[in-house]
Amino acid sequence: MAPNPTCVFVSRPFSPVETSARSPCRRRRKRNRSRQENLPVTSAYYMTSVSKRKIVSLAEQKLASEEISHESMQTLDHKKVELVMRIKSKLDGLQNIKHLLDAELQDNEVLGKQTYNLVTKLCTAREQEKYSFFVHDVDNIINLTLSISSRLCRVENAIQMLPSDADEHEKELLYLKKVSLIAQYKDANQLMQNIRRRQENVSKILAGYLHKEQFADFEHYIKMKIALITERRELDDKVRLGEEQIQALKESLAEEAQINLDKALDAEK
Repeated sequence: MAPNPTCVFVSRPFSPVETSARSPCRRRRKRNRSRQENLPVTSAYYMTSVSKRKIVSLAEQKLASEEISHESMQTLDHKKVELVMRIKSKLDGLQNIKHLLDAELQDNEVLGKQTYNLVTKLCTAREQEKYSFFVHDVDNIINLTLSISSRLCRVENAIQMLPSDADEHEKELLYLKKVSLIAQYKDANQLMQNIRRRQENVSKILAGYLHKEQFADFEHYIKMKIALITERRELDDKVRLGEEQIQALKESLAEEAQINLDKALDAEK
């Protein structure tokens, strides 16, 4: 999977489950690193997000195209405050979904524990080791891939945010970071392909020991583990993006509007 140069959210290594409200009950059935210096703490990589970049860009276009009166600035601030409140409402909804998702993750791990108990009871020591390493690596490699993808999106956004007169040294460091992350992303995808092959091998082992329904539980556990980890990470990224949008909007407000917004947000707590 090639990295998406215009991504905002984390790229998905697997198809996630829909993020609609759900019942918390269980649903059935370092390689090729480029040698590079550290980016300065003032780099766009650390200081900006895609949401802030868009807001800043729109504001600059507005200022360049016309003079903005005091009245129109007040109207604009009012609309920004309304937008912040709408984003805040959506974030509250996402937090509720996260709570349901966390409960579903726990339920799925209960199913995984049942499968593990069968493996320790029926399989040889070597087969138990293969199963344990496989399940452990599913967690690690999925999270690794999602993390690299998120960092790659961030560096691409930082590159787009650079002004035309940006420091050439910082440009070069950002480019080297992007090249390094692309290489890491390719390596992570190879690890994921390896995980799929290992799943086939583990499945063949367990098929020789488990009854049909027990084996279906194992397959469901792994499938949902992958989907739920991915979905949980995507929800985290959506929440983070919403929080960055709110912060960027607040910073663009006049001082009086910021005070009124803080009071409105406090009143909702």
